[in-house]
Amino acid sequence: MRALNFNFTIAELNQRADKLVISYKRDENEFKSYGYNGEAISQIEGKTEFLKSLLSDDYYAGLQRMATDNKNQIRQDLETNISDFRNRSKLALGANSIEYSLFNFSKLNSLKDNELVQYVLHINTTAQPLLQQLSKRLISQKTLDSLMQSREKLDDAIDMQSTAVSERREKKVKRTQLANELYTFISELCEVGKLIWKGNNEAFYTDYVIYGSSKAIEEQNDEMEELEYDQE
Repeated sequence: MRALNFNFTIAELNQRADKLVISYKRDENEFKSYGYNGEAISQIEGKTEFLKSLLSDDYYAGLQRMATDNKNQIRQDLETNISDFRNRSKLALGANSIEYSLFNFSKLNSLKDNELVQYVLHINTTAQPLLQQLSKRLISQKTLDSLMQSREKLDDAIDMQSTAVSERREKKVKRTQLANELYTFISELCEVGKLIWKGNNEAFYTDYVIYGSSKAIEEQNDEMEELEYDQE
């Protein structure tokens, strides 16, 4: 998955973009001499607002956790029902009988989610011709139907979890792509801004240097205020 091209947060990127807009509008006439017009800043404003409107990864991570917790709970309930079926069938068929061994209950704890879905189908198919013997311990077609319904719930829950994972990944890729595009545009304009004011106006020049730092703008502003205070 493609990474961000900068070493600060997307929230910080948005703040830097907002600050650049202010500096650019102040220096718009100077930028025109380098071939830039109002379209450039409109693109930055548009990209910034759209990036701000996107939900964070925390939101989609939460959806993913909820889907995973739901799937885990459904699996746990299904495993409990299978364990009950195993105990009843052992009593009905005998622990050492060929019929009981056909269920292969020993593999239950090692099954992945999708394998468990298939295993329940195996239980249902194996139990069908043995229902008369199993009925001695109150296993009936209704018991098997209940297991198959739980199987379907788990299958659906697995799909929901997979969808949540895919959606989170898709949104992250989209945010990353847009953020990198915005950062590239900001960096370009900052380089031009430094060219404009280098040796001409130190304060204005600093407005464009600030985007190259890994520190948050708030931290840099605090440092500048402390420096100015010390010089008084």
